[in-house]
This record gives sequence, structure tokens and C-alpha cells, in this order.
Amino acid sequence: MNNSDSIHFEKVDFSYGEQKILHDLTFTVDKGEFVCLTGKSGCGKSTLLRLINGLLKRQNGQIKVLGQDIDSWEIHRLRRDMGYVLQEGALFPHLTARQNMCYGMKLNGYSHEKCEQRINELLPLVNLDPAVLDKFPDTLSGGQRQRVGIVRAIAHNPDMVLMDEPFSALDAETRRNLQDLVKNIHQKLNTTFVMVTHDEEEAKNLGTRIIHMDAGKIKTIS
Repeated sequence: MNNSDSIHFEKVDFSYGEQKILHDLTFTVDKGEFVCLTGKSGCGKSTLLRLINGLLKRQNGQIKVLGQDIDSWEIHRLRRDMGYVLQEGALFPHLTARQNMCYGMKLNGYSHEKCEQRINELLPLVNLDPAVLDKFPDTLSGGQRQRVGIVRAIAHNPDMVLMDEPFSALDAETRRNLQDLVKNIHQKLNTTFVMVTHDEEEAKNLGTRIIHMDAGKIKTIS
């Protein structure tokens, strides 16, 4: 591993009880890459993401994130250095779009003025009308919710963004638009992205590399 690495797995295993989920995983994600994890449902893609952000703990092997052994991270500090995007943004329903967008920035000590400035910078990038800012998630379309989730994930300038099948619940046109949006964000910000997707075409469109998994093992890296 070198200083350009964002993530490094070395012979990592993970099990739920007696059920082995991940087997002997070894791979590296370099800074600024967009790596897509593909494979059938149940192959371990989402589990791998949860190991990266410390939601789960591996049984064997070593995981380094941003050059530091994951066991030596203060877990909340680690997560504040990341953005996380789930299906339809997984927004907090009791917070407005603006408050959701500000969530990660507030955790990182941004002032109210700096939060507002950052939101105003990012709204054009994600093609969102300022009129949505004071609305609650249940009044937004799926595409709008996902755009709010993307802003929340990138607003605090994280070192990496993890995405777990972020577009799977959306219609085809919205999905294509958001793929183009995320690709543009990656190219502009040069942030490291790791995304789980079951869609091979999506992976080819977005990924600088694709890790294809099968039954908890890495089958191919391309």
C-alpha cells in the first residue's frame, strides 16, 4: 500500500455466525478512482461497503482506509471522512432537504453561513431548484431525493463516497440522468467513489475499474 491508496484489503474474511460471506479478499482502491462492485444479490457487495465504513468488523485479514488501519480509527471520525448514498438518498424524513444536505457539514463543524454557501455551490451541479430546500423528503420525487442525498454525501468534501445501489429504485430516464450527474461530479471533484451495482452497463459507464464478485470472492478485476 502507498500514499495514493484510499482503501486496501488484505486477505479479509467476514462471516455472520457460521455463514461465510466474504472469503480472502485482497484488493486496493487508489485515490480518485471510481470502483464499481458488481455481482449477483447475496455475493457480498454491500457487506464489503459496511466493512469499509466500520459498520461491520472482519474476522481475519487487514483493512486500511486512507492509509490507516481501520482498527486505529475513531469510528465516528472515519465516517465523517466519508459520504454514503443509499437508495433514494435514505434521507432523514423529519428534516427538510436543506437540513439533510447540511447534516454531514454540521457534524464536521461547518458554520451556518458556510453550509448555506456550500449548498448554493452544489445545487447547480446536481440540477436542483432552490425551491426544494425547505420541503420534506416525502414531498420530493425519487430523483430529487437522490440528488439531495448526493449533495449530503459530498458537501463536506469527504475523502471518499460509498454508494449502495443508489439508482436501482428509479425509472430508466432518471437513472441515466443521475449516472451522468455522478460521473460529472467524480470528474470535477476527483473524489474516490466505491459503488455497489447489479447493473453491468451502469458499472461500465461509471467505473474506472470494476470488481466482479461471486459467492463472497473476487472473480475478476477489470
